[in-house]
Amino acid sequence: MKKLVIIASAALASLAFAGGSDPEIVIDGNSLQVVAATSSVFLNAATGDDAYAQQNVSSNSGNVEIDGTSIQLTAARGSLVANLALGEDAYASQNISSNIGKVSVDGLSVQLTALNNSGVVNVAGEDTRAIQNVASNNGCVSCQPGHH
Repeated sequence: MKKLVIIASAALASLAFAGGSDPEIVIDGNSLQVVAATSSVFLNAATGDDAYAQQNVSSNSGNVEIDGTSIQLTAARGSLVANLALGEDAYASQNISSNIGKVSVDGLSVQLTALNNSGVVNVAGEDTRAIQNVASNNGCVSCQPGHH
């Protein structure tokens, strides 16, 4: 259990979420986001009508500016990364080692996800939307919270 708490803390520490027109998060320098997991479960779930579940692991989401190098690394062995939004008009967004939204990196960008005997699941229910990014960039502004 202690290992799961440490991993959950690392995952939360790697989350950068913002919105608006000017960068909400500005990193003047290098950004390093690393999550390593063994025999662990990352589970994010929301249920009910208009449920919204967003999970970011080693990711930037929203309006973020990095003035330097960005390294995003997620390594998992024997683990499950699951994001669930169940209910009518539910919305699930899962990002692993990814940038989603208006993210600018003024330097080298490295995104790596290494999985061994692990699974990644993103599920949304009836009349819903599910968006999943693994080691990628997605400039879809309408894929951000509040645009579902």
